[in-house]
Amino acid sequence: MDVTIKPAYNEKEEILKLFKEYTDSILAEGEEVAACLKSQNYDKEIIEIEEKYGLPGGRLYIACIGSETVGCVALKKIDDKYCEMKRLYVRPGNRGKHIGRKLMEQVIFDAQGIGYKHIRLDTFPFMNVAIKMYKNYGFYEIERYNDNPAPTAVFMQLDL
Repeated sequence: MDVTIKPAYNEKEEILKLFKEYTDSILAEGEEVAACLKSQNYDKEIIEIEEKYGLPGGRLYIACIGSETVGCVALKKIDDKYCEMKRLYVRPGNRGKHIGRKLMEQVIFDAQGIGYKHIRLDTFPFMNVAIKMYKNYGFYEIERYNDNPAPTAVFMQLDL
């Protein structure tokens, strides 16, 4: 199984499908997640996806096995020192194959190349497998750094 990670700027239809699958799956967890997405202006994000995750400070990737798109991740600039990993998602039938790890490694590599000093992210306790992966890569919990209103949100950072 060869996984290819590639820029998604010319794959807008695919990336939007993946973003929708991701948000639908987490919205099933309740109102707290809905409030989080609203605070992030998610509806505007999908309209302005190239601007939010565009070069030079951002990145947007999909993961493919052959011609099948199986996952995605995005990188967003916060400022010259900090960036944020967003929308890391692997389709359920492809989980457990280290695809999320490969997507995350690509974002870490790019963040270092851009010159960021830290990658941040926010997540939820129900994403326990992802949290374990983040911790295995050196992410650690930090104080709230954004407007996410969810009381149970978990905020993490990796020093590059």
